[in-house]
Amino acid sequence: MRILFYLPVITPWWFAKIVKPLIATLAADNEIHVLAPPPWRNTGIGPDEIKLCADLPDICWHIVNDQGHPSMRTTPVERDGIVAFVQSLAPDYVVCRSADFETVKAFPGIVRHITEGAADPLRLGPDSFHFTQCPFDHGVLPDLNPDQIAKLDRLIAPFWKRMVQSQRLADVQQDYVNEWADLPTDRPIVFLPLEYEHEENFYTMHRVGATPNAQLLQDLAERLGDRVFLALTNHPLNEQYLDNTAVSKVVRANASRMRLLPGKTPIGTRTSHYLMEEADGVILGDSKVYAMAGFHGTATLRLSRFETGAWMNAHDELDPFLEALASGSCGAPEPGAARTWFAFHTANNLNCPRNPDLTANDVLHRLEKPCDPDRWEANFAYFAADWAQAA
Repeated sequence: MRILFYLPVITPWWFAKIVKPLIATLAADNEIHVLAPPPWRNTGIGPDEIKLCADLPDICWHIVNDQGHPSMRTTPVERDGIVAFVQSLAPDYVVCRSADFETVKAFPGIVRHITEGAADPLRLGPDSFHFTQCPFDHGVLPDLNPDQIAKLDRLIAPFWKRMVQSQRLADVQQDYVNEWADLPTDRPIVFLPLEYEHEENFYTMHRVGATPNAQLLQDLAERLGDRVFLALTNHPLNEQYLDNTAVSKVVRANASRMRLLPGKTPIGTRTSHYLMEEADGVILGDSKVYAMAGFHGTATLRLSRFETGAWMNAHDELDPFLEALASGSCGAPEPGAARTWFAFHTANNLNCPRNPDLTANDVLHRLEKPCDPDRWEANFAYFAADWAQAA
């Protein structure tokens, strides 16, 4: 089979930890092509990535290094040329790491995006991933019959209670963290986890609402007034790599309306978990935090261009969401469906390059068949063992 890896926004970590092992799994029995721009803003393919694959069978590298190569991250200047080139390759499968969702729709073969497998509070390694037709369709379930739902329920049953208990604090801990957070009690609390906005993250082109985060907060402060209080956390990579002065300035100027809390509570637990449990609602864009909202049953406003699973009961407009919160009529994720989704995500969607059972045939089958109950038992068993090691 001819397999094309189309990687305009691949980062060095993603290539080394996920894509290279995938190529290694597939290369022995398949023809591998890699199409990408050269390095720019910590994305693309350069000498280090090519050298990393020196131990593999022949790989056909197609590096688009003309002056327009930065545009491949968003909308290619030479879009028609790229589409024509891929059509001339005639791949059977295309694996994408691309923020430009439109160009790849014109590619031949079976086209899948590769994206993070993260689904808090599942204990997953950072190299877990899954194949999808759209990276930002969140919480979506296929049509499952009663027997399939029962099978998923059986698979996750030994772990679900433990997952729930792992998120609960003892009363004395709860009181201590409540005092530390010092959130007001005179209005609803809305949690807003700020999204990653480093220059390497080209997926922000899909965000609904203002960018960067500082402007988003300013706009929300003006729209929300004193109807709710915003409890904020920053993305850990923003804290690690970016100057967050502008965000801090907006928060200080609106201290009566919002508070930015550290990523960890004083007892070492994640603040995002605490806020998702304590808040009356959460505002999400395309963040993977949606999984935690589903787990905790937190009423959700999702500002996005993409699909949200019906079981999330998510609002898509700010004012109706706030009105529903104020009246106590805001819908929330369905607990039973949340459990089904976590089981399905684990049993059907998740992949890991460290999994010794992830063969070339298995990878191709997953690309061809997004939903397959025949893989649920073995896939769930692998990740259940992974959870046990992480515990």
